[in-house]
Amino acid sequence: MEQENNKKCGFVSFIGAPNAGKSTLTNKLVGAKVSIVTPKVQTTRSRVLGIAMHNDTQIIFIDTPGIFKPNRRLEKSMVAAAWQGARDSDIIALLVDVSGKTPINEETQDIIEGLKKNKPDNVILILNKIDLIKRDRLLEISAELNENDLFKSTYMISALKGNGVERLMDDLEQELPLGPWLYDEDQITDMPNRLLAAEI
Repeated sequence: MEQENNKKCGFVSFIGAPNAGKSTLTNKLVGAKVSIVTPKVQTTRSRVLGIAMHNDTQIIFIDTPGIFKPNRRLEKSMVAAAWQGARDSDIIALLVDVSGKTPINEETQDIIEGLKKNKPDNVILILNKIDLIKRDRLLEISAELNENDLFKSTYMISALKGNGVERLMDDLEQELPLGPWLYDEDQITDMPNRLLAAEI
């Protein structure tokens, strides 16, 4: 019974501009390919739940579609799904690809403004692809983003190589609430195999 009382469970949603590395990070943390990874933007068309166990904690990751300025009806529904996934979560993680020429691009700025409107107190910042950038530049980007006074904490990782991922998992475990697991211990996604095959 004591072990049951120690169980924790919660939702963590990854939001960010397209190609920030949300799917790569979801797969790394889950330890299996549950979300598609490709250079093509907007490949994650629906919310993908990836489920990871970390000690006595079940962490349910929501890999949302990238948030961007939508034009067509399908795009609008994808962006709406991303924001809904964020609102439903215990922790919102904004992923930023720091390797590009303009890491804090218009899409990332729009997401930050959207977060400010809702004023959530559960947002963390994840700077991804740190293996592709010099440390001084990385610290500049981190300082600029943290001027928004929005993030509880900042993590610097490489989702592809796994740098910084263990510390991220340890901290997520600490932040999530006590509660029963929602899925079986060995389950890695809530998507049926048929849908998972279509997504991947």
